[in-house]
Amino acid sequence: MTTQTAPAMSGTIPPHIPKDLVRDVDIFSIAAVDGDIHLGWHALHDGPDAIYTPRNGGHWIFTRAEDIHAIYRNHKDFSNEIVAVPPVVKSMRFAPAEVDPPELDQYRRALAPAFMPKSLARYEQIARDLAIELIEAFRAKGQCEFQADVARHLPIRVFLGMMDLPAEDAPHLMPTVEDQIRNPDPTALADSFQAMLDYLDSRIEDRRRNPGSDLITQIINSDIDGQKASREQVLSMSANLMFAGLDTVVAAMGFAMRFLATHPEHRQELRDHPEIIPDAVEELLRYHGITNLARVARHEVEVGDVTLGRGDLIVLATTLYGLDERRFPEPEKVDFRRADKAHLIFGSGVHRCLGSHLARTEMRVLLEEWFARIPEFTLVPGEDVKGVSGRNNSIEYVPLRWDAQGAEGGAHG
Repeated sequence: MTTQTAPAMSGTIPPHIPKDLVRDVDIFSIAAVDGDIHLGWHALHDGPDAIYTPRNGGHWIFTRAEDIHAIYRNHKDFSNEIVAVPPVVKSMRFAPAEVDPPELDQYRRALAPAFMPKSLARYEQIARDLAIELIEAFRAKGQCEFQADVARHLPIRVFLGMMDLPAEDAPHLMPTVEDQIRNPDPTALADSFQAMLDYLDSRIEDRRRNPGSDLITQIINSDIDGQKASREQVLSMSANLMFAGLDTVVAAMGFAMRFLATHPEHRQELRDHPEIIPDAVEELLRYHGITNLARVARHEVEVGDVTLGRGDLIVLATTLYGLDERRFPEPEKVDFRRADKAHLIFGSGVHRCLGSHLARTEMRVLLEEWFARIPEFTLVPGEDVKGVSGRNNSIEYVPLRWDAQGAEGGAHG
């Protein structure tokens, strides 16, 4: 990854940007270190606490946990009007993700009942039943490609269950979601966004005619600003949930399984002490930052030693928070018993992800059911398994193998 000052790069650098902080960094092409995309991001800690890149429309990257956390929590100086780079002109905004207070509060209240403990208990059982079904389908084979066989099924099918949409729609939806995360082309992004809206719009109209007890019906019946949610507001909230709830969990599961497949001592710890799986989930999320969301400065504002201009974009890479040695002792060491496992995978402040508990539940259930059935496994030798960067960090291919005869003695669903 090129990190040296590069005054001849393409793109206009605003005059208020200090030249010594300009770097050629493309969030879509961070170079993995030994297959580890997070160590690729971690290399930015060797430079300044803030850098500016003209890539992807031009934006700041703050590299230190203190500044990243402060910006996440400061909605007075930083807006969610733009949450990704490069900025894309869409036919509608995501709500609540791209809405600022006080309007934000109404959208969060409309969606909050779906993520209350009673609802989460039902979703947990759906996730557990599905995890068992998926694992049992290949356990006797002694191998799987985890992303294709598990990760790209479990979160989206739980989501489709919440919305009471056909599970058969999943193969059509995942490529659209992945486009939004990894494709830097604004035209392709706009097209995939519209394809998702068209899909959801038809399903929402059907639900208006045939209401149920599902999440779509709940959104249709919600109130925004004292009135029944409009067609556009219902569509916006539904699309927000679709995009926010799928790729992040798919990526987190893949990174977790790649790590466990290459670290026998951590596998042993979870085999011997399955009760620490919830702690393991938090530590794996700390190390494997996923989201690289953006904010936009509302006006001139100081952060640390730099001054941002009105309209400046900032990318908040959660990996840079989780691997900051000023925040965490030995951040590159994964320790399931680490006292402080804080992370920003689900954001912080007024925009903290409503579905964070559901995402944690899906991760926990997956590891519980996997280790009950396949307690020992490794990566398939010779395969090139590495993470990639983008609006989210992700991992596309995780081939695993195990002793099928040994796995036969595991739990049965």
